[in-house]
Amino acid sequence: MATPDLEGKVVLVTGAARGQGREHALALARAGASIAALDICADQPVPSYPLATRAELAAVVAEIEDLDRRALELVADVRSASQVAAAVARTLQSFGRLDIVVNNAAIAGSGPFWELTEEQWDAVVDTDLKGVWLVSKYATPHLIARPGGRIVNISSTAGVKGMANFAHYTAAKHGVVGLTRAMAVELAPYGVTVNAILPGAVASPMLDGLAEELGVTPADLHRVFLHQQLVEEVIQPSEVTAALLWLVSDAARHVTGHCLAVDGGWLVK
Repeated sequence: MATPDLEGKVVLVTGAARGQGREHALALARAGASIAALDICADQPVPSYPLATRAELAAVVAEIEDLDRRALELVADVRSASQVAAAVARTLQSFGRLDIVVNNAAIAGSGPFWELTEEQWDAVVDTDLKGVWLVSKYATPHLIARPGGRIVNISSTAGVKGMANFAHYTAAKHGVVGLTRAMAVELAPYGVTVNAILPGAVASPMLDGLAEELGVTPADLHRVFLHQQLVEEVIQPSEVTAALLWLVSDAARHVTGHCLAVDGGWLVK
């Protein structure tokens, strides 16, 4: 697929400092877009693994600027309405418009559902589901200001299939699928499409963090997940990004409310 022409477009990417978010932000910049790169840049009580740092976010912004594209560094917690509203306002102040939102920020954790604490449940559900809603809520008035707006939500194979020991993550990602479909219906009259991507086992800091939490190596955890796939190969962030680039392109202007699996056949095995 040819790289879409995003010259003049402004994209807000959450969870942009590393992993899939970093790959998305850089690819969108290469396609011509200006990038508002948002991340929390601080460890939290949940999850137990380290989150992205301010230095990692600054490095992404510097890489984008090295591509001769404009970039904005936004430190914000997607669980906070006031911080999200301020981040969207800064994006508008800096770029004057907003065309595309990529809701990528997410955390995960593990354990039997009956052993999860309320803090663990709330942290995952609020980040992975409420965060998608809040970012979309504050971005939407600006997306509908001009035709051709796009929202792409990063869900998971866990968004349509139950996963043992990941109840809070599974519930949140199922919620993202439902929210995507509802938003697609509501925004269709305004010419804004809303879609989701369902990645399978992607090489990422989050998966590495989960492995640490479970007391196994990342390779061991990958092997467990790969047995769920028809194509037993680790999915690279760039392969998820390829789906994202298509969904934000003019070629996908008639695609909305869709959940595109990039999962090595996990959902059909």
